Amino acid sequence: MMKGKAGLFLLMTAIIVASCGKTSYKKTPGGMPYKLYAGKDTQKVMAGNIIKLTVTQKLNDSVLFTTDNGLPVYLMVGQQEPQPYDVSELWTSLKLGDSLVATQMVDTFLKRAPDRLPPSFKKGDRIFTHLKVQGIFANDSLARLDEDKARKEFAANESKAIEKIIADKKISTVKTPSGAFMEILTPGTGPVADTGNFVTVNYTGSFLNGEKFDSNVDSTFGHPGAYSYNAGMGEMIKGFDEAVLMMQKGAKIRVYVPSSLGYGSSGKPPKIKPNEHLMFEIELVDIKDKMPQQPMNNMPQIQVQPKN
Repeated sequence: MMKGKAGLFLLMTAIIVASCGKTSYKKTPGGMPYKLYAGKDTQKVMAGNIIKLTVTQKLNDSVLFTTDNGLPVYLMVGQQEPQPYDVSELWTSLKLGDSLVATQMVDTFLKRAPDRLPPSFKKGDRIFTHLKVQGIFANDSLARLDEDKARKEFAANESKAIEKIIADKKISTVKTPSGAFMEILTPGTGPVADTGNFVTVNYTGSFLNGEKFDSNVDSTFGHPGAYSYNAGMGEMIKGFDEAVLMMQKGAKIRVYVPSSLGYGSSGKPPKIKPNEHLMFEIELVDIKDKMPQQPMNNMPQIQVQPKN
């Protein structure tokens, strides 16, 4: 759960500064340094509760994960044994409204399990976790009600943000089933792609300010040439994939993808930040029943991240 912006980080930093001298670092039984900033509520976290958290996790100064401008994290306490040198050691020490700042040295993880760390984690690096307990629920049903409400509000806010951009540009769009926005640039004349088809596409991915982050038609990104994948099978981010499944062969579109249909709270470092909306120009070149051959180095940046 701790996997899925700077605002929360700055807020927590302000808390630290304001509390300077009042709260010192302690250590968990597993040796992890942390600071606890007590809220005003008295409701305690207990084993079996589901807690609602806002979280920002950073590697040095780089954001790894954040719920800022995104969805909160919900997790069950006591479902797994607390791990040493981990925030899970502290769950039952927290109360509603409490904030926590934890520091972990990458060196410690390198000693314990060097093969399990991402290549970007280097000796001497630090992981900073800032979190706040926003809710405590006695059972899964109550937590799901709250989470469903949060998801609906989040989706509505994401749609509003993109709808404003579309309105400002005075363009006409259609929605994909999950809520990406498609602008038809050139209508196609061939068949419509279907789930399980192998589709071949040309694409350019950009941020909403127009800055490109990936393309297979721009050689500066290092993988020119049409790209093929199995449509509707989870190989690509959802907003991209849904748009392709609404295209006819030969069509060209521009699709505006809310972060929840892109890379969500984790982003795709170092290029795509957490909770960032994206835009793709896509041409559907071909549709086949079997996977066509393509160069091994022609791998895009828009594939979904591996599921853990």
